[in-house]
Amino acid sequence: MKRIILFATVLFISTSSIQAQKKKDLLDEIDKLRKELKTAQGQLNDSRKKEKAALTQVETIKTQVKDLKETNASLLSNMGSFTELSKKKAQNLEKSLESLQDKDRQLKSINDAISKGDSIKLATLTVLKQALGNDAKIAVKNGSVLITVANTVLFGDNDKSVTIQDNAKGILGKIATALNAKPDLKIVVEGNSNALNIKDKSISDNWDLSSKQAAAVVRTLQNDFKVDPKRMEVLGKSEYGSQSIETETRIIIDAKFDEFYNLVKENMKNSSKG
Repeated sequence: MKRIILFATVLFISTSSIQAQKKKDLLDEIDKLRKELKTAQGQLNDSRKKEKAALTQVETIKTQVKDLKETNASLLSNMGSFTELSKKKAQNLEKSLESLQDKDRQLKSINDAISKGDSIKLATLTVLKQALGNDAKIAVKNGSVLITVANTVLFGDNDKSVTIQDNAKGILGKIATALNAKPDLKIVVEGNSNALNIKDKSISDNWDLSSKQAAAVVRTLQNDFKVDPKRMEVLGKSEYGSQSIETETRIIIDAKFDEFYNLVKENMKNSSKG
């Protein structure tokens, strides 16, 4: 009986000790789990903070990306406008350059035409000097060849005469020969007279006298020496055109203006094709 009681007592004590150990172990496990839970909660809170920060950063990045897209679109638009503007400026510069080149060609054409006209006048001057020698004064004035013959040579000592002297036809013949060799040249015969007291009723005044003297020269060139009358004009200067005490008749030789214009026009047309 005592053994049974002892055994039961031992068994009870053992069982109590085991249960106490298990309870202790269980409490330790619970405490461990609580610590782990607390740590997990702390980590969870940190993760949530990081997530919130990350979301904020994402939103910031999204905003920046949006701004960058808008800026990029604006830059592309501005670049397109700049490219178009640069293209237009390049086209304008190209047109300006072409215009300058055209003007340069036109100026060259005009200079060439003037040079050709000057060459014609120089050749005419040379021919006339060779033909006339000292019989008349020859010069180039205002772009024209100018032959000056004293009225006493053409009309004699009578300063009111409108009839060409026979001995004057020699010099007029030489002039006509040179003029007929240059059929494209225009001729103006300019008469000058002094302030004379005219009593001849066939002559109205000095304007009339200088015009008739110039016409007499033209008529002689036409009738006696076959100079084309379509090339010639008469100009009367009266006493107001005289530049010396001795009255003179001037024969002004120049290229026809319309032919010069046509020459310039033709050269400009040819230069524009180049």
